[in-house]
Amino acid sequence: MNILICGVGGQGTILASKILAESAVIDGSDVARTGETIGMSQRGGSVVSHVRTEKTSSPYIPKGTADLLIAFEKCEAARCLPFLKPGGKAVVSLSEIKPVAVSIGVMAYDAAAMESYIKTYAESIFIDTERLAAPFMDGKCTNTLLLGAAFGKGYINISENAVKKAMEKLIKPRFLDVNIMAFEAGIAAVRE
Repeated sequence: MNILICGVGGQGTILASKILAESAVIDGSDVARTGETIGMSQRGGSVVSHVRTEKTSSPYIPKGTADLLIAFEKCEAARCLPFLKPGGKAVVSLSEIKPVAVSIGVMAYDAAAMESYIKTYAESIFIDTERLAAPFMDGKCTNTLLLGAAFGKGYINISENAVKKAMEKLIKPRFLDVNIMAFEAGIAAVRE
């Protein structure tokens, strides 16, 4: 699988990509590569993580070939949509983190247009992460909640056990239980 994870600095996109890659290895994948492109991430800039569980020489997913897009923010989802292959799937947070250009009035932020664009080009689900993740560390488990939603829809062909084992390995023990609960909440949200 080719999975692209995008968001804004500080949302946990890189941890989500590491969890997916480690899960694939635990589940028996011969290869799991990751690569990141980070733009001013500590100042709210874009962060894009590439996860590939196939034999390839590059950790980066070429445009038009991603199977799945997991987006922590709508604008980032719209920007990264060209990476999806025809028939690709998208799990998108309804969260809005407006870019600096919007904040200073240089650009507009048309959430409805972005959602329409995403729905037109991808089989997509939108998750109210602000509401669903609120009970988990004041919403700081959006990354594991969105992984759960993608898993719950059947978009990730990795076992639930492998994902949880990867989380045990990569998440600090004091935050593990709450992240597993957020992952399970993401699964439940899309199966209701």
